[in-house]
Amino acid sequence: MLTPRERQVTRLVAEGMKNRDVAEALHVTEHTVSNYLYRIFEKLEVSSRVQLILHAMNEKKSAHSA
Repeated sequence: MLTPRERQVTRLVAEGMKNRDVAEALHVTEHTVSNYLYRIFEKLEVSSRVQLILHAMNEKKSAHSA
């Protein structure tokens, strides 16, 4: 459902990085990170970073148990 780059942004956010840190790590602007997060939130039907992190944790748990 998510693009590889969106999964990368999600992983970095789940690691506790702020948008500025994500932008630096990926060599993009903070605005680009915000755009990625907007699309990620829309696709996953979440409305906060906390919900995104919980979703990422559930995905990781599902992948390990499969």
